[in-house]
Parts: sequence; C-alpha cells; structure tokens
Amino acid sequence: MKTVLIVTRTFGRYSPDPIELLKSNGLNLEWSDSLQLESLRKADAIILGTGKLTGEMIENSSLKIIARHGVGVDNVDLKKATEMGIPVTITPNANTVSVAELAIALILALSRKIIDAHRDLSERKKFSSPVGVELFGKTLGIAGFGAIGRETAKRGLCLGMKVIAFDPYVDGETMRQYSVEKVDFDTLFRTSDFLSLHLPLNQSTRKMIGKREIEMMKKTAFLINTSRGGIVDEMALAEALKENRIAGAALDAFEVEPLPEKHVLYDCPNLILTPHIGAHTYEAIYKMNMMAAQSVVDFLNKKLPRHIVNTEVVAKLLEQGFSQ
Repeated sequence: MKTVLIVTRTFGRYSPDPIELLKSNGLNLEWSDSLQLESLRKADAIILGTGKLTGEMIENSSLKIIARHGVGVDNVDLKKATEMGIPVTITPNANTVSVAELAIALILALSRKIIDAHRDLSERKKFSSPVGVELFGKTLGIAGFGAIGRETAKRGLCLGMKVIAFDPYVDGETMRQYSVEKVDFDTLFRTSDFLSLHLPLNQSTRKMIGKREIEMMKKTAFLINTSRGGIVDEMALAEALKENRIAGAALDAFEVEPLPEKHVLYDCPNLILTPHIGAHTYEAIYKMNMMAAQSVVDFLNKKLPRHIVNTEVVAKLLEQGFSQ
C-alpha cells in the first residue's frame, strides 16, 4: 500500500472529503507536524503546507510527488525535485478570493483605525474617537497583477477607488480590461494611497520592498502585504513606521514564521499583524485540500496531475507511461 505523508494542519480538518478521496484509492495516510527524514523515507507522496522541504530531504526520501497545499513553492527545493524527476504541484486559484478579501479587510481596518478603536474600548474602556480616511477616490496600487491582484483590484473599484498596477509580465491592454491603469514600479510607490502586494517570492522579489521603496511612498500611504514575508524588508518597514514616514501597514506574512516572540515589528505603531491567514477560509481550505489530494491520486494512478510547476519533468513522466 502506498503512503501519503500529510504535513499541513488544515488537511481534512473541516471536511472528510479529501481524506475519503485518498483512502478510496487505496492509499495509506500518515500525518506529521513537521518534516522528518524518517517519515519522508516511508512516503510515496507528500501533501505539504508551509514547511521547508530541502534538497537534502528530497534526495534522501522515497517521494515520487510533492503536492503543495497552496500556490507558493519557495519552501521546496525545485531544482533538486526536478533533477530527481519528481513533479511539484500547486493549487492555483483555490485561495484567490480569500486572500483578496483579506487584503480589502486590512485596507478597511487601516483606513478607519478599527483595531485601535477596538482596543481603546475593549481593553482600556476608553470611548475614543479615532479619525480615519475614506477609501472613495483614493488610489489603490497593486504590485503583481495575477489572479489575486486582479480580484483585489475588482473589490477596490467597487469601493470607488482608482486602481493602478505594476506587473512586468502583464500588458497595459489586459489591465485596461479590468479598468486598471498600468504604471511603472516607482510610480506605483509614489502614487498609491494604499499599496497591496501580490507577488511570488523568488530571487527577483526577495526584499524588493526596502528603504528606497518605502521612502518613495506618501507620508499618508499604507502598505499591505498578504503575499510572502520575504518580499518586504521588515527592518526598513519598522524604521519607517516608528519615524512616521508612512501612515501605517498591515502584514499577513513574515520572513520567519511563526514570527519570533522578540521581533521589532511588535513594537511598531500603526501596524496590523495577522498570522498568515490569507487562505484560512472554509472555502479556500476545501479547494486546496481537494486539489492537492487529486494531484496525488492522479499521479499514483499513472495520470499526469494538473498544475505541475516544474514542467521539465513532464516529458520524463510521459516516457514512463503516464497518460495526459
């Protein structure tokens, strides 16, 4: 019997459907809270959350497929997986709406100082009167105009915001179809009242948002990151917030997760912190669960799974008799 190692907290938690899908295909399931070589050596497949799967782990495992429970692959050594002919799959669009809605929720919370008002009343019993700003007529900047960026843009437009976006891989005509204006990188930072990041984490985006970029922003502007923590230079952001060089920020992702107990971000004013909950809705979790499980089932039944990231392995799999 083939074994599937599950290293993600939410797999099967809210619905038995993904578990039943795997078991009905004769698969043995094993859960783990962390990545251990002993477990990896016994597994034919892995459904992986945010844990880091290194090249050494992959090389010393018996894995034949890596199914990411999400869309980012910065926690998987793609090069090593590809060298070994192991497909790495993702669950695109499963969490698109959920992350976009969180971005808008954070924008609303920042604009009306909702967190501060709540703390004043519930913790200090102080009936304060924080003054916020309206979103209507403000400029929403989108960095990364993929699926989540587009859904965030739609919601910003519904709130009466002007939406601009930067993405070197999306042309202006495509953006115009969404009523969004394409701008260059620096213009995005100089013009946005609310700047929402929707970028993958890779070598070109790591710490893309640093001191230079933050200093270009308006003093009245807000930065929102619901993508990957490594994109923002956290020290530069903390410094800017403490010196009131921007109006505020909201972060749902961090360079190190969980965020260490002693971290400079905890002491920053006008900062909302959430523990990487962008994909944490029942709907998104269900879709990610089912898509990841289906990828494993397809592969172990000699069928090419959908959404393979390292497409270089596809030809090898076809040579091995996989069907499309």
